[in-house]
Amino acid sequence: MNKGAKTNNFKATLIKTKLSARTVLLYVTYIALAVLSGGVFDGNIAFGLFVGATYSANPIIVTFVYLASSVVYGWDSLLQAGVRASVIVLFVVIHYFAKRKIGKLNLLLYLILANVFYCVFRFTDYFNTFDRLLYSAMGIAFAYVSIYVFRAVFVRGLSYRPALDETVCIGLFVIVASFCVAQISFYGLQLIYFIAPFAILFAVVCFGDTTALTGAVLIGLGDIFANGNFECCVFCVLSAISAVTLCKVNRYLGAVSVLIVDVLMSFFLDLHGEFSTLVFAPTFSSVFVFVVVPSQVFRYVRDYCSGSAERYLGKSVAKKIGDNVSRRLYRLSDIFLSMKNAFFTMSASGVTAEDAEKAIVKQCSEAVCTDCAQRTKCWRQELRQTEQSLLQLGVCAVKRGKCTILDVPQTLSVKCERVSAMLSEMNTQAQNYRSYKERIDAADNGKTLLGEQMGGVSSLLMQLATDCKNSAGYDRTKEQELVERLVFHNVLCSGAVIAKQKDVVTVVVTVGKNDIDNATIEKVASSVLKQNMVVERVENTESDAWLNVLLTVKPRYSVTFGVSSVAKDGNEISGDTHTVLQTDNGKCIVALCDGMGSGEMAEQMSATSISLVESFYRAGFDNDVILSCVNKLLVGSGNEIFCAVDIAVLDLYNGLADFIKLGACIGLVKNEGKVEIVSGSSLPLGILEEMKPSVTKKALMSGDVVVLVSDGVADCFKDPTALAATFAEVSLNVPQSIAEVILAKAMKLCSNKPADDMTVVVAKIV
Repeated sequence: MNKGAKTNNFKATLIKTKLSARTVLLYVTYIALAVLSGGVFDGNIAFGLFVGATYSANPIIVTFVYLASSVVYGWDSLLQAGVRASVIVLFVVIHYFAKRKIGKLNLLLYLILANVFYCVFRFTDYFNTFDRLLYSAMGIAFAYVSIYVFRAVFVRGLSYRPALDETVCIGLFVIVASFCVAQISFYGLQLIYFIAPFAILFAVVCFGDTTALTGAVLIGLGDIFANGNFECCVFCVLSAISAVTLCKVNRYLGAVSVLIVDVLMSFFLDLHGEFSTLVFAPTFSSVFVFVVVPSQVFRYVRDYCSGSAERYLGKSVAKKIGDNVSRRLYRLSDIFLSMKNAFFTMSASGVTAEDAEKAIVKQCSEAVCTDCAQRTKCWRQELRQTEQSLLQLGVCAVKRGKCTILDVPQTLSVKCERVSAMLSEMNTQAQNYRSYKERIDAADNGKTLLGEQMGGVSSLLMQLATDCKNSAGYDRTKEQELVERLVFHNVLCSGAVIAKQKDVVTVVVTVGKNDIDNATIEKVASSVLKQNMVVERVENTESDAWLNVLLTVKPRYSVTFGVSSVAKDGNEISGDTHTVLQTDNGKCIVALCDGMGSGEMAEQMSATSISLVESFYRAGFDNDVILSCVNKLLVGSGNEIFCAVDIAVLDLYNGLADFIKLGACIGLVKNEGKVEIVSGSSLPLGILEEMKPSVTKKALMSGDVVVLVSDGVADCFKDPTALAATFAEVSLNVPQSIAEVILAKAMKLCSNKPADDMTVVVAKIV
């Protein structure tokens, strides 16, 4: 056993235990062995069983069985059992209400205290006391063995092969059980021959050849220690060999072969001391029980204990489900892509400016010139000149939204008597066209925005479909190793799955609720997988006793950050907002948004923009889709407030970073004392419908520091080089302190009266 590991706490839930097939089998096994072992080594084997069962079952029931079985062996045995049980149960209850685990040393101390009364009770001589001390030591050792066995078999189950320490304890447990059984006989018939044949045949059918042969040897060893002869051990080994050989043909043939071994050994080797019909009764009864048990029972136990088929079936089903989901996601992706194209196609082109100018000229001529005395002259004799003059005036009206007397061509002003009326009508029609154009543009912007969002959703669904379609690889060997090593470290584990998909490793281990230890789980998983694993989350299972622990590869880097800001002189609210968030795909987003202007409106627009950016990044959208959608929302808001956005997207697995700037001022990166300026040239969000951000890619490493500042800070320095020099002079390592020093320097340069909102965001790669 692991000397450094802690012994888990007893399951001291003093409430009614929910019965299951495994729980019933636990109680049956415990009751049978408690009765048979009550007189072995002066009741110390029964005491070890009691401790192990207390760990895995209801303490009240276990204590009652322990005391009841001791009555058979006399009042002294009952008194000693009562004292032992009282001490153990007392400490169990204390730890239960204190919500503290019983550590390895604590358990050893309690076991020693429980045996003090037994060692000193009715003292006769020192030799007798030495025997009692030896028996107590054996009982204490068997208590640890019982804890491991009951936990492996009845709590965790055998769906996974037991760990090495559990295997050793199970072997010792079988030897001790066989030792106890071998000392019992009825009317000259040894009890072990009623049990051993069935146990061997059962092991062959359910657990395999190796387990059956090993179990036969262990049962035989127990009989050797009890009676000092080898006949039973030879019988068990030969029975196991014949059963292993013939059960491959038919289990009934294997059962008959065990009977034949008994008959031959009785005839040639005098196995039972005599050769008569009665001596075959134990073996015959045991074989008969094996034969009448339905095959479905053995098949169920075999499938349950092997577990592999069920696990691989589950993985196969998961793959098929993934394929089905992938197909559905592909279809959904196509639907959203079609919707994107439809929205772009549906965007109404509307009336062009050229058509509007002609329509305005026509409308004005009909409204103003219809009853004019000069109509015939203007529209017949001088048609071309009149149209050109009015069209020139219409161009001015459409372009600027209105026209004035200064825009009237000389050829029109010298001959037209209704210039004022013409200007008025022209401006009215120009305003109507502008209103119409704004409505059409707003509708088109909305459709374009929806189309781009549909395109982004289509891309996301396509990526999800690809991820679902990519089959995950499973490492059965490492799964088994992980389970064994967790159990070795006393973390009760019923199973593990190690899946690798597109170089992404995910581990799920199912551990006992009372045995969860994140630090140990992370350490063991990291050692098995040769990667730095970290617990991402813990989830409940269908059973209250088990939890699923999900582990992922720990990113190579992490980010610490600090922020320092001050509002514009005379304002209480700053128009600068920021965010630092880590996404599920191992990226860290550091963003600073500077709402143009200051005050509440700038702060509101800045907060809205940064919230949208944050939400889109959490959803997994690409940079282009995110910034395009946010930009169109700001353009369509109609409030003419713009936002300068400065974003650093860092991949925590490889250190690669994208610096995205939309109207933002310079950024700074310090590496080993050297400061590098990151600049951009794009316009802020909300100015033009179509914009292209400035993107700079850099490879960062541990210790690098990134600084983002709003224009209120940058404007305090005479040029970017001065700001970089100030940052280079800062010798501090804490991001918050760096941000405060840079802001303090900027405030000093602007005489502590900032002309704009000032914010410094500092992120350090660790």
